[in-house]
Amino acid sequence: MFNIIIRVLIIYIVVIAVMRLMGKRQIGEMEPFELVITLIIADLATIPMAEQTIPLWYGVIPLLVICIIHFVATMLTKKSPLMRDVISGKPVIVMDPNGIVFQELKNLNISAEELLEALRNLDYFDLTEVNYAIMERNGKITVIPKTCAMPATRKDLQIVKPENEVFYTIIENGKVLKKNFGEMGLHYKSIMPDILRNMLCSVKDIAFCSLSEGGDVYIQKFGSACKNFRVKITEDCYTQQAVHEKMHDNDIISTERQQTFAMQGLNPSRPKSSVSLRGTKQSHRNTQPPGFGGHK
Repeated sequence: MFNIIIRVLIIYIVVIAVMRLMGKRQIGEMEPFELVITLIIADLATIPMAEQTIPLWYGVIPLLVICIIHFVATMLTKKSPLMRDVISGKPVIVMDPNGIVFQELKNLNISAEELLEALRNLDYFDLTEVNYAIMERNGKITVIPKTCAMPATRKDLQIVKPENEVFYTIIENGKVLKKNFGEMGLHYKSIMPDILRNMLCSVKDIAFCSLSEGGDVYIQKFGSACKNFRVKITEDCYTQQAVHEKMHDNDIISTERQQTFAMQGLNPSRPKSSVSLRGTKQSHRNTQPPGFGGHK
């Protein structure tokens, strides 16, 4: 009995490690080769757990080999567009301004009714509202609606609103997460007194608390309703590293502005760098659209 428990524990740890190395991806977002590898891992893991006569390494080694295969396949799909199309397929346009592309539906082995069901799940009940429908590599449908069917945005209505900020969890289950203060470039001892003063409690009484880069606080004590307020974040609250990084970013922006003016034939005096530490962390997304066409 003890031997079985040890074998199950070892296989469990190995499977968790392999899945973590493969990256976070939900089942519905997996590409075909990733789903195949996941199914193989599940099958390989059960063999040494169920059969004590089979050596444990007969289960561990295949799992590690599958992990290596996954890394190789992932690298090939990243480096070679041709291999990406072969292994994962291509996004396919199944509906265009002329209507449903039945030939592509036939190639994908799905019916028009299944396409309509997928569109209904995306809240598109009127086909005249759909400009393009694209079957992605992971089997999901992406819809590009016609302009007349698109909802109005704040830009359309000329409503000005500050950009949304990232919230970091700073307290969870009565414990301060100092690492997240470091991610924000803040001294936690400079912020926590103001938060606790607003709540009239200690850290151990707080179930959850998050803080935005602008100072907005969402906090909830054990057994109490949530509360929202704002704390003032001054330059003294930031670490020296965060201050230096922001000054460096401002110098780069000033240099780029100088180059732009020079290209336009202007020669303004160099603006003095000022340290504004809100919104120091920004994400840069690759907005290049994927190529379409071909068969999945």
